[in-house]
Amino acid sequence: MSSVIEPARLRLAQLPTPLEPYDLPGNTPTLWVKRDDLTGTGLTGNKVRKLEYLLADAQACGATRVVTCGGIQSNHCRATAIAAAQLSLSCHLFLRCDAPPPDEAPTTGNLALDRLVGAEITFITHDQYRDRAQLMAAAAGPKGYVIPEGGSNALGTWGYLRCVDELRTQWRLPPSAIVCATGSGGTHAGLAIGVRRRELDIPVYGVAICDDAPTFQARIAQISAEACDRWPQLPQIKETEIRVVEGYKGGGYAVSHPDELADIASVARSTGLLLDPVYTGKALRALMHEPGLFGDRPLFVHTGGIFGLLA
Repeated sequence: MSSVIEPARLRLAQLPTPLEPYDLPGNTPTLWVKRDDLTGTGLTGNKVRKLEYLLADAQACGATRVVTCGGIQSNHCRATAIAAAQLSLSCHLFLRCDAPPPDEAPTTGNLALDRLVGAEITFITHDQYRDRAQLMAAAAGPKGYVIPEGGSNALGTWGYLRCVDELRTQWRLPPSAIVCATGSGGTHAGLAIGVRRRELDIPVYGVAICDDAPTFQARIAQISAEACDRWPQLPQIKETEIRVVEGYKGGGYAVSHPDELADIASVARSTGLLLDPVYTGKALRALMHEPGLFGDRPLFVHTGGIFGLLA
């Protein structure tokens, strides 16, 4: 694969993050965990890798404000709000919820941090969220920069193309598979493109934490196509090549079942590894309950989300 010039990025994350071995409860192989929950304190999690590129682009465009969207406890929105404050940008968040919390209600988790750093917040319903692109474009104005849900677009995928290169310097033996939670598709897309770009014979699996496999295959293929349009030297990942594991979304996005919470507690007590109930807690269950899918040396990308435990 011919070389491609990496787009401009800011240094927001604490990198490289560690690659550490863990023995999970039950009869499972040793799991190697890429600790992207350690990318920072406020900027913890996978989203900051994407924001390094997206906010560099915002600055290059002369933006004075950034606009993005997500669920009411969105890790991506929290990371965007904190990074914007660090860069002296204003930030407008569109947060999806059934009903806005009362003004007098105490805020928790990511929402508390959104407010602490001064983000402007607009609560919208699930129906309104379908029109989020139009709402964000209108809110951005001439000096605004719109970041899509999860930072998941062609530019944002560079965060995980770069992560693959980081991993190659850390493992002694290549993993039998790379596994991540799949929610908006950008992390999965970046890992898949990054592995193919470096001609590594390693399958990349995304565990669906909402929606279904066809939805994510189409979404990730679209991100890949957009990346190839912008950087033709990058390999294109087709829908049929995208591996999505179903069966672990439980009640859906941010809805936890008792068995999911029990597994989160079991992992915490036996390893000290903290998982969140929205993403990593669901995704790691695939490695616990179907270890045969991923071979004898699986690698799990821990995408953070600790503030979701405090919501």
